[in-house]
Amino acid sequence: MNSPIEEITLDGGWLCLDFANTVSTRKPAKGEEYLNTWDDFARWVRRLGVLPEKEFEAWEKMPPGDMDEVRALREAIYNFFDYYAKNGKVHPAHLETLNGFLHEVYMYTCIKMTDSGLQRGIFKKTYMEKPLWIIALSAESLLLSARLPRVKACDNCGWLFLDTSKNGARRWCNMSTCGSQTKAKAWYHRKKELESGKGG
Repeated sequence: MNSPIEEITLDGGWLCLDFANTVSTRKPAKGEEYLNTWDDFARWVRRLGVLPEKEFEAWEKMPPGDMDEVRALREAIYNFFDYYAKNGKVHPAHLETLNGFLHEVYMYTCIKMTDSGLQRGIFKKTYMEKPLWIIALSAESLLLSARLPRVKACDNCGWLFLDTSKNGARRWCNMSTCGSQTKAKAWYHRKKELESGKGG
């Protein structure tokens, strides 16, 4: 039987947003947990290509890390971007929490030359926490980018996603699932309103 990690749809459009979406739903409340064990996290790291395959093989042999820390980073990322998506501004407490994770990461980073210019990266050495650091830097790059206003929370399930639609009006993480459900609900309520109007 496949792990939910193997089946989860990757609708976030940015590494840290896909990480925030590792629960079955966020709305009306947090649903099924997909990151229960370090093996679950390792499957997610491999599936998302967080580490190159050769490095992943070495990393996988290291002792497991702390799942409380994994989920704490995830919730910090979710809280930050969910609040921004709904309010169009940053919550100072959420930024402070995220900065707490980034301060730890910075000790292991350097500025690297890449094909797309200079970027902050992590030293070549493999660390047990390295995937978490890469995810934290993904959050930093998104919140400092011009794409931040395009971060949305799905109307149906509450998952986070980067809206890449031309007009920036997308309201759901996935058209074939949440989009269809949202449209069906809207149609149902319109139909009820029309029937109610006729009855009056």
